Amino acid sequence: MVRPAAAPPRPGSGDDASRLAAALGVVDALLFRRVSPTRWAHLGGLGRGRSWAGIIEVDEADDPLTSRIPITVGEVRRARFAESTRLLGPYYAVSGAVVRVSNDVAVVLGNPVEDLAAADDAELLHVAALLDTDIDDVLPSKRLADELEVLHTVRSLMAAPTNAGLVDTLQHLVTVATEALSCDIGVLRDGAGRLAIAPEPFGAASRPASSDWHAALDEIAALMGPSLWCLQDVSSAPTLKAVTMLPGVRSLLAVPVPPPAGGMLLMVHTAARPRGFTSQCRRLGQHVVDAGSVVAHAAALRDDLRAAADRAARAARTDPLTGLGNRLAWDEAVAAAQERVDAGATVSVVTLDVDGLKQVNDRHGHDAGDDLLRRCADAIRSHCESEDVPARMGGDEFAVLLHADRSAAQRRYRALAETVGASRSGLHTVAASVGVGTAAPGGRLADAVRDADVQMYRHKRERRRRHPEPGLAGR
Repeated sequence: MVRPAAAPPRPGSGDDASRLAAALGVVDALLFRRVSPTRWAHLGGLGRGRSWAGIIEVDEADDPLTSRIPITVGEVRRARFAESTRLLGPYYAVSGAVVRVSNDVAVVLGNPVEDLAAADDAELLHVAALLDTDIDDVLPSKRLADELEVLHTVRSLMAAPTNAGLVDTLQHLVTVATEALSCDIGVLRDGAGRLAIAPEPFGAASRPASSDWHAALDEIAALMGPSLWCLQDVSSAPTLKAVTMLPGVRSLLAVPVPPPAGGMLLMVHTAARPRGFTSQCRRLGQHVVDAGSVVAHAAALRDDLRAAADRAARAARTDPLTGLGNRLAWDEAVAAAQERVDAGATVSVVTLDVDGLKQVNDRHGHDAGDDLLRRCADAIRSHCESEDVPARMGGDEFAVLLHADRSAAQRRYRALAETVGASRSGLHTVAASVGVGTAAPGGRLADAVRDADVQMYRHKRERRRRHPEPGLAGR
């Protein structure tokens, strides 16, 4: 409905309204103008009414609380609550009044924490009339500020670290969204079911379990359909999982995240700062998921590339037959261990040479020889600790880098020698010659490897004397 031409504003009427409102305990004033037979748009006011100018619309068909708007011009309808409660649209207060200034103008006056009982209806009507005189439309500067807020939010989203992985990126997105919408809790679930929650940490004692979050989000997903879903007042749905598991929740906004990221963004206002969601909040929420989906997809691609690079790096350092490290992995581990020795650590080396591999290959085939090498590798693994580096050096030669002193290395050397101490290698036995060497602080690992090799070959000669292979006698 078109509003009749208003009289020119009275000089200083806005200041008069502010002073009188403050004297009456009115913290927030929201002026609404009828823009259709059932729809009211907010143009400005005081407190939140000023900061929310142009971003609230209420429809009598959707919001039952529009029944609080008086029918008669000049009428004042008061409301008083035990705690901050929704008065109209997204506005919450402990005490308030809705004033019908004209056929097409209504003003909401409220205080989020105290009572307005001291103000009489005539004074409240006077404040509302002064605001109607002063406010004709949303200021262009306010509309520009709203657009800049959207741009700032999107820019903050895009400022995620370019090397961040998906988990950190999801946390960045939900943190930006929670701050931009001034929410108390934010939850983002991507299409793969990963959760990011703000603030983080939520609080170990009160944070719901992941299974509870998923149950709550699944329930909301069934309600929302393909578009965003807003519950301005949870008292209309007190059994929702999100309501029962979050203390003091007041309003909810859920926005589906588009592909390729997928999922849902859930924003929550609680009793800590009770309010609903304005149209600007909904716009911001939509921009967050639209831009955030692209950012999250880029992070997921980075994770895939890193994983592929890690797999390639591991493959380049892994012996494909035994799964132990290969010569490249060994050389890198030795170089790193030498730095530890130079810094004052003690590092030991165990070397092994499988006895009888050629005979197993000749008698039973190369598959049996490969199985022998794998059994030897398993024996080595069974004696390794987390920091040890076992490797197949090539052919039938193995080595283990031990972060242990000589005494501990000798104990483990003897245990390993017993494990691979069969008289000869066969289909069900593993025989190997073993040596050990140690690099003390200031020493060289190359010398330790040489010492271990010397001991290993001495061990091999002794074993051959005790258990000569058939056909080798007299050679």
